[in-house]
Amino acid sequence: MGKKPGLLCLLLLSGIIACNKNERFTDETLPPVKVAISSVNGQIIIPGAASYIKSNDKITIPVKIALSSSAPKIFTLSIGVNNDTIQQLISTGKLPNTVLLEDNYYTIPRAAEIRFGVDTLSFNLDIAMQAIEKSYGKSLALAIQLGNPGKNNTLDGAAGSAIVIVHTDKVITPAEIHYVYFTDAGTISHQPSGDNAILGTTEVTVPISVSLGGIAGNAFTATVNAAPDTAQRLLDKGTITDGVLLAKDNDYTLPPTVNFDANKNTATFGLKVKVAALQQYAAQKPVLALTLSDPSNHLVDSVKKTVVIVLDPSKLIETDITNTNIRYSVQFENTSNGNENSPKLIDNNINTKFLLFNFTNAWMQLDFAMPQYTGAYTITSANDAPGRDPKNWEIQGSSDGQNWVVLDSRNNESFGSRFLTRKFTFSNKVAFKYYRLNVTANWGEGLFQCAEWRLLRRP
Repeated sequence: MGKKPGLLCLLLLSGIIACNKNERFTDETLPPVKVAISSVNGQIIIPGAASYIKSNDKITIPVKIALSSSAPKIFTLSIGVNNDTIQQLISTGKLPNTVLLEDNYYTIPRAAEIRFGVDTLSFNLDIAMQAIEKSYGKSLALAIQLGNPGKNNTLDGAAGSAIVIVHTDKVITPAEIHYVYFTDAGTISHQPSGDNAILGTTEVTVPISVSLGGIAGNAFTATVNAAPDTAQRLLDKGTITDGVLLAKDNDYTLPPTVNFDANKNTATFGLKVKVAALQQYAAQKPVLALTLSDPSNHLVDSVKKTVVIVLDPSKLIETDITNTNIRYSVQFENTSNGNENSPKLIDNNINTKFLLFNFTNAWMQLDFAMPQYTGAYTITSANDAPGRDPKNWEIQGSSDGQNWVVLDSRNNESFGSRFLTRKFTFSNKVAFKYYRLNVTANWGEGLFQCAEWRLLRRP
């Protein structure tokens, strides 16, 4: 009697399953493999037969691992380096004109996972372009060593290691080397060079420019420090006459680094100079020198790493001219309280204030004996309710006290705390004899208050 079709199909299906299962078990019983690094005579030469990928910041070298046959099981393999091997080959002259690739200039994985059934695998050795630039004209060498293959697998003798040799002058040209340098290096830099200095009452900030040659890549930093000996030599030689050396920390401060953003060839940092030092040496030429070192990427230009800066105090000192006026007048006066009347607005004491009742608007005016230049002012909030603070105002200038020019206009200005001094700057190239603070609105209360209004002369 013949088998039923359904039973026959079931038997055939079970036979296929059994066959696949037997084949899988056969694979799992394959013998362990030997593992090696693919190389030529134990070396991987770059450039050479081995390919690599080059970018602005690094080169990437695929290192190939070869197995004697397909891996019967998943296993891991450690990856390390052997610096002693390279040092010995260099010292014995077997690697001439070669230096060891230092640890901080490359990255490799610590281990590789060998998957079931594969017979080759690659991992990446990344070498920072800074190392290639730093050792340009020489070769860089690194010995890569495999170890600890699991699951009874073994290393293929000496082929378990290989020496990577990078010929730097064949990877880049001299024109491709990135150098970091002061933009104004090579000549004495007179600062400020424009109107981008930030003037303050206690310190001024002078932007200093640093450049990167070549095509910019990843973000990086370089250390900034003082170089007083360089500046002093120029003073001693008379290259800079009537100069005085400024002292770091006492007279000026520096950030620890200058920071280059990614894909940018220029960066700036703030040189902060104390106003007291500028005032002390206002009749002389304050001098300092700065130097660059230790970039986290690329190289420092050995010729242009230092800049000598001569400061012009007349262009950096901001002067408070409020109390040099001949006459001070106001539109409305507080006649009920002498402790909160209009002179308190310009007494240079933020703990006193000018208070007005029934406020809608008010102006306060400074009259000078001679026309004065100004380009900044400060307003300080007083002690009581923020609703009394000035909100909208204008600074006006006049030559005759009758015809007024709006120099600065502000709206919706607020003060985040009591006794807070805010500084406002504006562009003004005309000297006026009369100046007004014209307040057109406060923050809603029927009273107006203000602790201080100070008018500043800017260079």
